[in-house]
Amino acid sequence: MDPQHVISSGIIELYTAGIASEKEIKELEAAMAQFPEVAAEVAAYQRAMEAYVQMQSLTPDPQAKSFIFSNLNNQTIMQENTLTPDHYAPIVSIERPKGARWKWIASVAAVLLLFSLVMNYVFFNRYKIFKEYKDKYESLLLSQNSILSKSNLYKARLEQMQESMNVIQDPKVLKVTMPGTKAFPTALATVFWNRESQQVYLKVNNLPEPAADKQYQLWAIVDGKPVDMGVFEMGDTVNLLQKMKITGKAQMFAVTLEKKGGAASPTMEQMYVAGKIPG
Repeated sequence: MDPQHVISSGIIELYTAGIASEKEIKELEAAMAQFPEVAAEVAAYQRAMEAYVQMQSLTPDPQAKSFIFSNLNNQTIMQENTLTPDHYAPIVSIERPKGARWKWIASVAAVLLLFSLVMNYVFFNRYKIFKEYKDKYESLLLSQNSILSKSNLYKARLEQMQESMNVIQDPKVLKVTMPGTKAFPTALATVFWNRESQQVYLKVNNLPEPAADKQYQLWAIVDGKPVDMGVFEMGDTVNLLQKMKITGKAQMFAVTLEKKGGAASPTMEQMYVAGKIPG
């Protein structure tokens, strides 16, 4: 049991106002016995309630007091002068002076207002606690979804890495290194070509990140003519093999920088890497 939770739950206000359930009373009394701070809070709230009631108490109107005693004296005299005990003095209707009546109404209104404030405070605290638990639940749910999303991403990445390892280690796959051209001497990329399935894979070793409207494109040189092998991505994918198009035969491979989406023919002055197929 958390003492701060008991203090902020609103049960103390219900207990002091005399509207707490039997279960709530037992819970609060157990908390008071166990935690001094809860007992102190109950005592403080009771003192505050007593002070408020005393502040709202009314002093009887002197006129009303005189009026009441005057009527009582008249009633006594009339009873003494009655001829027989079977007769009773007439019932005197006592009308409350207007000032006292309005003070009485104001006192009742003050009590109702106090009760309303107590209930508002209780329900506000309960709503506050409910909202806190709701926010914590939504936060945990969001974290769980984030972890699940990352887990799926890591799983997909591991599968891609395993596929890349299988391609590299396959004895049927030919490795073609493409060093940088004169214009871009530090550039480097590698093609892995499975001559049996004719599938081509590309590994980016070192290529600068292109502008947003540009994209690298792979070419296969077949009988002296460039054949489009597709554009490829940069960013996080550069550490993995990227599956390109299929080619039945080729003498060399090259990479050029083209407009986004690729071009029908290579831009020769933007050729970054090129490599001949050995043998």
